[in-house]
Amino acid sequence: MEQGIRFETTSLTIREFTFDDYDALYQLTRQREITDILPDWNVSEEQLKEFLQFVIASYPKFGPQDVRILLAIEHKRDRQLIGWCGVFPNDMLDSSKREVAYAISKDYRNQGLTTEAAQAVVSYVFRHSYLQEIVAIVKPFNAPSRRVIEKTKFTHQHVVQLSDGAEYDYFALHRHLCMVSPISFEDIEPYMDILAEVEHTHLNRKNPEHEQWLRRRIQSFYARGAQYYAYHDPFLPSGTGIISVLHEEAPSGLDSLGMRAEVLQIGVSEDGRRQGIGSILLRYVEEVMRCRRVYCLFMMTYAEEYAVISFYGKNGYVPVATLPDVYGPGLEGNVFMRKIIR
Repeated sequence: MEQGIRFETTSLTIREFTFDDYDALYQLTRQREITDILPDWNVSEEQLKEFLQFVIASYPKFGPQDVRILLAIEHKRDRQLIGWCGVFPNDMLDSSKREVAYAISKDYRNQGLTTEAAQAVVSYVFRHSYLQEIVAIVKPFNAPSRRVIEKTKFTHQHVVQLSDGAEYDYFALHRHLCMVSPISFEDIEPYMDILAEVEHTHLNRKNPEHEQWLRRRIQSFYARGAQYYAYHDPFLPSGTGIISVLHEEAPSGLDSLGMRAEVLQIGVSEDGRRQGIGSILLRYVEEVMRCRRVYCLFMMTYAEEYAVISFYGKNGYVPVATLPDVYGPGLEGNVFMRKIIR
């Protein structure tokens, strides 16, 4: 359990509430722009004092198995408390669910700060808990909150009527979307063993010639514009999973040249296998490519890599072509597999 929760974004400090925040917090709860959407915050001074005491007392109890946390949003430049954001149960939802909720002062809206805070808090919670999913409920007329949720990568699931009789748009975010991020060549070192195994089972990094070949190959992919994405989970060893993909944007007027992308490499460490991490990486790349309006994602592998072929098959990829004799006589060639992603 971590003490003194505090982290920063570009514009904000996200931290634990203290009793010194009471006056500023009370003024926020006097703003109708907040209480019209969140009427439960329209409380008396005594009720707010009791609630703040409850929140502060909850911090030592924060743990990875039972997430209940409300954090203060402080503007770094102005050093003012401007809102709050948290992840906790909602009495109107199933007791196993954890909802993200937030509010920000009317004086700091339309600057992207609510999204900045929500993204940071959601990422923090996923990285410090076993929580697999965070949900959000938004009233259909609350377009600004919906934009925040969508920019935080939540996806709309359905419309739900809750015990208060109102209808809400119900959103969910799985932890894997917060566990994957781009990685530069300078940060590739923890993943080199995985990439060596991906390239060839007999590639020996202790052999200087093999090591130089591997590094040149990775550098050549980066030079061509490939992007590498790594899987980070604080409960697993570093260097757990990695994927690379090459998408060449089309020149103006030739949109078809940008319709394809190739998965170049994908690998998961032995400690991380059989946990769905490979599929998480693949789905993440598919979503990134879909946003770039890619039509077809494809890959190629050695024809006797049956486990690789099976993995892609389970993820919706189908064999479309073979290229024989590329490795010499007596050896199998390559199998090409592809998936239409939009």
